[in-house]
Amino acid sequence: MPTAQQKPKSINARRFVALLAGFDTGNASEEEALSKGRAMRRMAADANMRVVDVLELPEVRQALNDQMQPARWESKEMQQALEHITALREELRERTRDVRWMADALARNESGKTVKAALVRESSNAAHSFGAQSWVFELGAVLLALVLLCVAAIR
Repeated sequence: MPTAQQKPKSINARRFVALLAGFDTGNASEEEALSKGRAMRRMAADANMRVVDVLELPEVRQALNDQMQPARWESKEMQQALEHITALREELRERTRDVRWMADALARNESGKTVKAALVRESSNAAHSFGAQSWVFELGAVLLALVLLCVAAIR
């Protein structure tokens, strides 16, 4: 019995698909349809393949699409895969943008400072360190000193 092969013999895809079209239910002649079915089976056997494996060959699939224009419905798995591809494409776009930004920051870093420091300094959405917000504490200390000074002056 023929089996699926990794490197199948060459098959005439257009002829195979033409036979399949004649074998399909649209053919009113039962004898002609059976004859075409047998011819398809012989073509597959000559290539040492099964008919179902011949139908999966890229050139046969393309010829089938061109000639018969089959109606194919999207499966749930196919829809999920397409959504996953869209999500991955968006993530890739974001990461590419980040890499470009980092490359630009690295190119602009002409001093001997570390790349990390340059990235934090130039980033508009980078988290600020405690040292970067120390002005708030300094202002609070000055205000507290003024209040204590005023309270001491009033007594």
